[in-house]
Amino acid sequence: MTDTLSPVDLPTTASVPVTTPVTAVVVTRGRTGYLATTLRALAAQVRRPTRVLVVDVGASDGRAVGPVLDAAFAQLSAPVPRLTSVGVPRAASFGEAVTAGLDVLERTLGGAPSPWLWLLHDDSAPAPDALAHLVRTVGHAPSVAVAGCKQRTWTSPERLLEVGLRTTRSGRRTTDVEPGELDQGQHDGRSDVLGVGLAGALVRRDVWDALGGTDPALGPFGDGLDLSRRARLAGHRVVVVPAAVVRHAQAAYHGLRSPRGDGGDLAAREVDLDGDGEPDGADPTRSFLARRTSLLHQRLVHAAPALLPLVVLLVPTVAVVRALGQVAAKRPGLAVAELRAALTVLLRPGVVVRARGRARATRVLARRTLHPLQATWRDVWVQARDRRLARLEARRVVRAPSELELRELAALATRRRATLGLVLTVLVVVTVVALGRLLGPVLAGGALTGPALARATTPLADVWAAATSGWVAAGLGDRGPADPLALLLVPLAALGDGGAGTALGLLVLAAVPLAGYAAWTASGAATRSTVLRAWAAVAWAAAPALLLAVGQTRVGAVLVHVALPWVALGLARAVGVQRVDRVLSGVATAVRAETRAAEDDGRTAAGTRATDVTPARGTPAVPHPRTAAPAEQDADDRFVGAAPPTGSVAAAAGAALALAVVLAGAPALLPAVLTVVLAVAATAPRGRRRVLLVPVPSLVLLAPFLGEVARRGTDGLALLVADPGAPALAAPAAGWQRVLGLPADATGLVPQLPGTAALVVVAAPGAVLVLLAVLALLRGTPVSRAVRVCWWAAAAGLATAAVVAAVPAVRTAEGTGPAWTGGALSFAGLGLLAAGLLGADRLRERLAARTFGWRQPAAVLAAALATLVVLAPLIGWTTGVRGAASPGVVSGPVVPAVGQQGAASAAASRVLALTVRTDGTLAWQLLRADGTQLVDQSAAVRTRQLVGDDAEDPATAEVHALVARLSTSTVPDAAAGLAALAVGDVLVPAATDPAADAGRTRLVAALDATPGLERVTHDAAGTLWRVAGSDGDVVTSWARTVPEDASDAAADDPALLAGDAVPVEADRRTVRTAVEDGDGRRVLVLAERSDDGWHAWLDGRPLAPTTVGWRQAFVLGADGGRLVVRHDAPGRTPWLGALGVTVVLTGLLAVPLRRRRGVRT
Repeated sequence: MTDTLSPVDLPTTASVPVTTPVTAVVVTRGRTGYLATTLRALAAQVRRPTRVLVVDVGASDGRAVGPVLDAAFAQLSAPVPRLTSVGVPRAASFGEAVTAGLDVLERTLGGAPSPWLWLLHDDSAPAPDALAHLVRTVGHAPSVAVAGCKQRTWTSPERLLEVGLRTTRSGRRTTDVEPGELDQGQHDGRSDVLGVGLAGALVRRDVWDALGGTDPALGPFGDGLDLSRRARLAGHRVVVVPAAVVRHAQAAYHGLRSPRGDGGDLAAREVDLDGDGEPDGADPTRSFLARRTSLLHQRLVHAAPALLPLVVLLVPTVAVVRALGQVAAKRPGLAVAELRAALTVLLRPGVVVRARGRARATRVLARRTLHPLQATWRDVWVQARDRRLARLEARRVVRAPSELELRELAALATRRRATLGLVLTVLVVVTVVALGRLLGPVLAGGALTGPALARATTPLADVWAAATSGWVAAGLGDRGPADPLALLLVPLAALGDGGAGTALGLLVLAAVPLAGYAAWTASGAATRSTVLRAWAAVAWAAAPALLLAVGQTRVGAVLVHVALPWVALGLARAVGVQRVDRVLSGVATAVRAETRAAEDDGRTAAGTRATDVTPARGTPAVPHPRTAAPAEQDADDRFVGAAPPTGSVAAAAGAALALAVVLAGAPALLPAVLTVVLAVAATAPRGRRRVLLVPVPSLVLLAPFLGEVARRGTDGLALLVADPGAPALAAPAAGWQRVLGLPADATGLVPQLPGTAALVVVAAPGAVLVLLAVLALLRGTPVSRAVRVCWWAAAAGLATAAVVAAVPAVRTAEGTGPAWTGGALSFAGLGLLAAGLLGADRLRERLAARTFGWRQPAAVLAAALATLVVLAPLIGWTTGVRGAASPGVVSGPVVPAVGQQGAASAAASRVLALTVRTDGTLAWQLLRADGTQLVDQSAAVRTRQLVGDDAEDPATAEVHALVARLSTSTVPDAAAGLAALAVGDVLVPAATDPAADAGRTRLVAALDATPGLERVTHDAAGTLWRVAGSDGDVVTSWARTVPEDASDAAADDPALLAGDAVPVEADRRTVRTAVEDGDGRRVLVLAERSDDGWHAWLDGRPLAPTTVGWRQAFVLGADGGRLVVRHDAPGRTPWLGALGVTVVLTGLLAVPLRRRRGVRT
């Protein structure tokens, strides 16, 4: 046998030179399910190769694949190619397998080298004339070193995969072929291209050897493009031959390779029911990591030397951005792959250096010579746009409703929008009438005030520090986690100065319409009846728990009431049980009409006219053609409209974010939430893991708070049930009233009525909810299970309310009492409302199925009464709240501007506010900003005072003693004592109660007569005195250095800290400044309670902590340097890291992006 074989009879190959020997190399991993087909196609070539070499990378020899090779060529007539099979078990890539197989063939078996190599994958079956076209092309163009085939899909050979390749200058790959595009010769005019796939490529042997084959680091992806690019830069041509066709299964790309290398179940892999050319079992995500790694490696290898550092920096940056995008697209596995690919290429610089060296060694042309063959970003954008439009069109035509069906769906949407507009208009008008007088001042920057709301004008940096530092800055400072609500203020504070206060004020003022809209949206998951949804929206907006919370400015309870419906909606959509708008299809209507006509004809033939038949009372009638199908019926082909719900990751993430808001407003709901989540997960038809992950962000958010609760043991229950914000007492309602949704005395909502009548009016909506929820228990499938879950939620909420009402958690000047039960009752009320809606759903259809009788008038009357019942409290509240003192607005500052200057200065001093109560007692507050700030409130500190003995701690006792002396002018020099507390100003606020005027006048006179105080101003905010020593200025700085001997004496006489002291610049409650050398050993003293979390460093060297009485101090010594002081809570950094990751991932998952099938990149 010679090395030159004549082609078989084929007219088109007459011009092909007969002196072009070709060795066909097929690389396989064992006897795969594709190998036999590929070898048979190879045997059927009209222009046969001189030799066929099968390289098995899954065995040490070729005996496993030899029989398959022999069988494929057994029926050929002479001349038959030389058949050889070898094993190369250590080959890591296609190129290595080819090179090693040729080496075994030529050196071990003595085969003569061929000038041309025809490279084939085991899953690439060439058309009979493929080699003939390739050989003719290279024979006519000696400059061609690589000739590629047109590739078509394996399962649907009329569809294209690629006709040559090109990339952008950054390495983005494009084939210019749409997925599933039919081959109609539209790309057959191509010739010179940037690259070709190696499946079916004809490569000149000397060029292969000169280039060193393919880059071994690429693996199975990108090797053809890399080889073609290097061949181009080496001065050779790379062409595609559209007439040469190969069927390519792309088994590695689609993730169809059997892990055993034995072919697996090939029949299952070749199933392509939709005929799009992609096997139905394909999953390109399985190969994404390898593909992405190959792409990043190529970018590093082919980058210009001047741009290589930039590319190296961009690889991890782009990887993080792309990973976040993959999370947003609900593909977390690919997000991990993005990061792994970047790490892989960055952690093997030697591989990149060697690859760049090989490419540089063979390059004879400049990189710019490739520019005409590369794609522009406009080409990429146009291709992406065309694919997006094609996907939209494909989704639209899958099952397009008819014109009549579209009109019915449009009618449903129109009715829904009109009803929602009417409901919101009513609620907005009610809000404007009731609270409109406050809206303008709040928008103008005024602070909404009330018994349970402190000011929220703290800058962003201070809000962040208060929410995360584990230190409560109110008063003289104290250890403890901030209220979880403080973290929700961080994004609001980013809006600018006073942004959080304005946002909270608008939240309280707009709570009624916001709650109504939330209820309208969430109720759509239980019913598509616009009447029921409108009633649910009004009932939820008019709930006494919300109206009382608005009146008392309880921000936490308002947040709970507004956010709870979104949690319920997210859970329903997460498991795919929400109702959707569907209408009966025209086909189903026609079939039903034909069926009825046939039945009428049958009855007529039997001698009975259909019109003479009197239907029995209570027999079902024909279903209404326009309806909202429940989730259990969504798979019914008779209906068209919204797609059947299948569960949603985005909805679960949205529910998680809303739940975090709920639990930040009422941490006491955590046990109830967890039990309900478990109940939903146990009964959900799908998406149970999604449901179980919903509480995770909330648990991370509450981690420091829950840690403090756990550390206190049984005493932690008071902290768990405490309200965020300023403490405000409210006697809880009786148990039966809580069942009806009343957290406290609600008769004030309808001041127009006497007590008993008012109680009936405010309790009636709750009674209706309970009645509807009880009746819902009588419903059978498919809603019975959901109704039971709703009842479980209601029971959990009522149990939580009972616990909250029984545990003392609030201490004010008026006494001690339980926390607000409104949040728990909102939770229970939502369960009852959801159960009632599920029970009343499709009531209209059920009534229409009955003959007219007492049921229809009774239903109309019941609906009218239910509407009046929920509107009555809302109307009464609208008129009653207009004359109430709470909520109110304060437009001016609480602390005069000259007093706020001290807190904002380097001294970081405080303002001592003294207020005379109506009973004549004197109350004091240490302020560090414009009044008491919301972020300075912490339930952890307040509830700590409710346990243990009632003795005052030394810090509080020192202030009490000083204030007592100030009120009687018995202190010889107040400046020293006040300066030791870092008090720079004393404020007596303007009187708000005439009963306290006399006491305030006496206090002002006493302060005017006190040495060391100089009156500075008197305005609408009050009267302000500046602390100034009689012998000169005193040190009122929050941080100061004193001689070591003076610090020892100051433990008994704190006034000594104001004398021989040097102020240290501070920024709020941190120090970052340079201190000068001292004359001797010094002690740094902070006017703050001592705690293990305080740390100080001098030039990076930790300072030994100590105390001066109750004050935190550090041994400074005589040396100067860079001084840093701050408070670090244990575990703060890991918690912040976990919180950041959780919030980012949950936020990205909540973005409603549609999942897409993987595309080749």
